[in-house]
Amino acid sequence: MAGKRKKESVLERTAQVFDLPGDLVAGLPRMELIGDRELRMENHRGILAYGSEEIHISGGKLILKVRGEGLELRSMNAGELLITGQIRSVELD
Repeated sequence: MAGKRKKESVLERTAQVFDLPGDLVAGLPRMELIGDRELRMENHRGILAYGSEEIHISGGKLILKVRGEGLELRSMNAGELLITGQIRSVELD
């Protein structure tokens, strides 16, 4: 446990020294919701479930559940994905 704590503090210090967002340095998922039509996510860990009304995305320690109508995975690579459609809700588990 002490090793993990030390690693986190090194990442926190690095973020502070270089004036960077902590989530960027730690590789945490970053989400951007644009209106109710577009969701972008960086640092995802893959798609867990996919359908036109619900998409589940792994964010490592959390799961992002996107619900709506006409949902579509428009693009995806190792670091980022884009979902479009009528987004009704976004839930973190």
